[in-house]
Amino acid sequence: MTETVVDQLLARAAAAEAIHKWIEAVALYEVALVRSPDHVPAMLGAAAAARANGDHARAVVFLTRADRTEPGRADIAAALGEALAATSRLPEAAAAFERARAARPLDAGLAARLGLARLAAGDAAGAVSAFEAALRLDPAEPSALGGLGSALAAAGRPLAAVEAFRRAGQSRPRADRAAALLSLGDMAGGFADLDAVAARPAWASRLPAWAGGPLDGPLVVWAGADPLDLVAFAPALPLARPLVAELILVAPKPLMRLASALAGVGRVIADNDDSAGRTAAAAAPLAGLPHRLGLTAGSFVPTGPLLAAEPLLADRWSARLELGRGRPAVGLAWGGGLGPDDLAPLAGIGDLRFVALERLPSALLARSSAPSGWEVVGTPVRVEHPGPDFEAGVDARVDCAALLGGLDAVIAVDGLPLRLAGLLGRPGVALLPAAAGWIWRLEGEKTPVYPSLSLLRQPPQGSFAGLLPDAVRRVRDMVRF
Repeated sequence: MTETVVDQLLARAAAAEAIHKWIEAVALYEVALVRSPDHVPAMLGAAAAARANGDHARAVVFLTRADRTEPGRADIAAALGEALAATSRLPEAAAAFERARAARPLDAGLAARLGLARLAAGDAAGAVSAFEAALRLDPAEPSALGGLGSALAAAGRPLAAVEAFRRAGQSRPRADRAAALLSLGDMAGGFADLDAVAARPAWASRLPAWAGGPLDGPLVVWAGADPLDLVAFAPALPLARPLVAELILVAPKPLMRLASALAGVGRVIADNDDSAGRTAAAAAPLAGLPHRLGLTAGSFVPTGPLLAAEPLLADRWSARLELGRGRPAVGLAWGGGLGPDDLAPLAGIGDLRFVALERLPSALLARSSAPSGWEVVGTPVRVEHPGPDFEAGVDARVDCAALLGGLDAVIAVDGLPLRLAGLLGRPGVALLPAAAGWIWRLEGEKTPVYPSLSLLRQPPQGSFAGLLPDAVRRVRDMVRF
């Protein structure tokens, strides 16, 4: 009798799905599972209905239950991987696709999906391996053809990435191909791709595109939402400024205050302001300036700091942390492969103070005897913190820029604090991954974009933590005792 009731519930659930009543369908599948807890088709039906309703987290619950009930089924593991990816649980998604591929090793599509999951999870080398396996099974597998170039670029193999893009017939401009070309030193090709893929706001289409020559009128340049792009391309602004009557920068509202302090900028307008293009004679994307100006990497050599910290803010943070008194203070920024536990090589260093450059959750801060009254908890070396109100305003990173202006040096992974230090002309050491962005070049200890920074590169099998002793030695050479 129970079997008949379950069949009836499943039929009613299917009927609800047919008319897109997803919540009702999930409820009916759940009733069926109460009566028959190990009914895998009901679990799969509930997961499919939940995903159709946009509730991927709930789908994960049903698919995890199905995967445990019937382990080794490729279709269940693959569906679980899709649901996990939709909820941004990327390493778990990759693991699910690995189980699916183990159950169906000759499925090129599954190998390609594993590659996509690994790439999204940050495992570029693993993604390359999966894509190559998919192409051995099926040389025409579309996802593998499309993803291999991106994975190779992310894995720090730009030459192979460009060749993969060529083999795949991907001649259209794209950001990851641009990164590969720039890493190879093809600045013309890479900057052209970045210019072509830059998103264009509606108002920009009503203005002539600036070609990079003299302009008898205002030029409006728009920046994207990523502050890393803003600081990466900021060195192009003072190079464009002498060619135009006025340079107007359009930026997201949280970045306006920071953007207004960049060299070469006359005015800053919010990107939601309808007046952005009314008085301009031409327009260009910030990421497109290097292409339109015909720049190379060497063109970015600044003649002085490209960013000015706000004096009042700089005084505020310097006073709170008592900077400029006693031991030199070094700013620290971790993440991206360097965790708080990895700071152990800094323990026992008594001639330097360390100050965190990131806003941190209150749970990671503790009251202390430091001048600011705060320090970071759980680190093997004492790391002072400016306090809970650091970077608490609506204006992104103005506090960080102001704090950097008072510090003696910085040691940081690639990110906004490091690039702000470079724009400010502050001395410091950059801890770079083996596959670093174009602004850092492929090799060498200096970059013309941020000449005040010394570069340390992660060895292929090494860690960022292993770079810290050398970073401290370099900082000691930079600061005055």
